[in-house]
Amino acid sequence: MEFTGERIIPGSVDDDLLNEHLCRYRFAQLLVEDKVVLDVGSGVGYGSKILAEKAGSVLALDVAVEAIGYAGERYAGENIELVVGDCHQLPLASDSVDVVVSFELIEHLQAQQAHLLEVSRVLKPDGLTVISTPNRIFYSHESNQANPFHTREFDFQEFLDLLKSVFSSVQIYFQNHIAGLIVGNPSLYREVTTRLEEEAGNLETTSNFFVAVCTHGREHQPASGNFCLLPGTGNLLRERQQDIQRLEDEVARLDRALTRLQGEYEERSSWALQLNRRVKSRDRDLTRLRAEFEDRSRWAEELSRQLEEKDEAIVKLQSEFEDRTQWALEMDAKLEAIRQSKLYRLARLLGLKVKA
Repeated sequence: MEFTGERIIPGSVDDDLLNEHLCRYRFAQLLVEDKVVLDVGSGVGYGSKILAEKAGSVLALDVAVEAIGYAGERYAGENIELVVGDCHQLPLASDSVDVVVSFELIEHLQAQQAHLLEVSRVLKPDGLTVISTPNRIFYSHESNQANPFHTREFDFQEFLDLLKSVFSSVQIYFQNHIAGLIVGNPSLYREVTTRLEEEAGNLETTSNFFVAVCTHGREHQPASGNFCLLPGTGNLLRERQQDIQRLEDEVARLDRALTRLQGEYEERSSWALQLNRRVKSRDRDLTRLRAEFEDRSRWAEELSRQLEEKDEAIVKLQSEFEDRTQWALEMDAKLEAIRQSKLYRLARLLGLKVKA
């Protein structure tokens, strides 16, 4: 199943992100022993499997068919029922569930209060709801994260007001990552004694997540203590060394990329210089050709002018030639007239020489 960021898939996310979700389910596990539990928005089912370790039965419900199918392949159990369903219209009878678990779901919904009212409907009168959401001040403002799957996030007061609009008793716990130290050996003794040092900051604004336990009366609130998860991947020094190694590997990769880019830059610079020289050479050729063109244009204009003058001279000579030809014809006609005259014939008879 492909990880898109909408739901957690163990093995596809980093340890810190997975541990955040496991911590909430381990906390809820303390409240579900032998109970009928609804895990709404169960995703791929890893959390339902944790709840089922203590619960009498778990109904894992999610709107995504693919997620429920994935859960059936990897997180099925005898006391786990997997159902495709809408969290706004739960396929359950009223007053039928002891505990409703709704983790990191409400911020994905459009009709948030409608979901809580539906949770309240299926919950038994003495039942409880465990619900979590990210702290908007930390998650979006300080961390500058924007989850495209979230419709509305909450700060502490907004979350409390929404829950109290449906449940009469609300206790909010604060979930944070902490830097801790441990002395122990889980193979020798399972119990762990923890000491939580005083928190100087304002948890309502600095906490990563809010985890609320809601009931329909203060008398039904469980006496839950503080809970601390010590994940197997929680060796901070080793993780810090791994982070350092990842950063060093990334720096080395960036150095290699920088060297490659430097080589490409030098190649491109050399190529650009060659192109610049070619452009300048072409500019000189263009200037020379433009000058030659202008010279040839002036020469052609001069030839054209001379040709026009020759044409005019020819026309003039042609006109003069035609005038002379006409005059010659007229003279010839006059001579012929003289030849034909009687005087001319008489002079010829007399043997006189007559100049024609």
